[in-house]
Amino acid sequence: MATTRRGDKRKRLLELGAARVITTDTEDVVEEVRRITGGAGADLAFDAIGGPGFARLGDALRPGGAAVLYGWLDPRPVALSMNWPQTVHTYADGALVRTGEGRRRVAGFIGAGLRDGSLAPVIAETFDGLERITDAHRLMESDAHLGKIVVRVGG
Repeated sequence: MATTRRGDKRKRLLELGAARVITTDTEDVVEEVRRITGGAGADLAFDAIGGPGFARLGDALRPGGAAVLYGWLDPRPVALSMNWPQTVHTYADGALVRTGEGRRRVAGFIGAGLRDGSLAPVIAETFDGLERITDAHRLMESDAHLGKIVVRVGG
């Protein structure tokens, strides 16, 4: 299952492989997850946002489920669900790349995945040159994209 705030992203998420899409601006994530799972709840949830909304993902877990917080787009404090027991994991790229060995491991993993196709990032749009950085930021701020925004610089 995937979630999005915007209903216009639903079709693209389904095309990318989501079995179900919940539009959080119009649907209650906990009710929808419970409905889709026959009342059981999700085994695992990934969240790139954080903030107070993190608790709702915990509410949607089955007892003993796990949530992974890997982003802090909402700078407010993270709230935890009282749907216990559950496991919360946090992840930060910075912790992995603090050492030379960590950077080599990350580069090897990502490089191998890109070469063999197991990592296939979705590119929303590519902008050529730093003079297009303003356009890239406008797209990012619009929240109209789905996927990564790439700015190519240099040769």
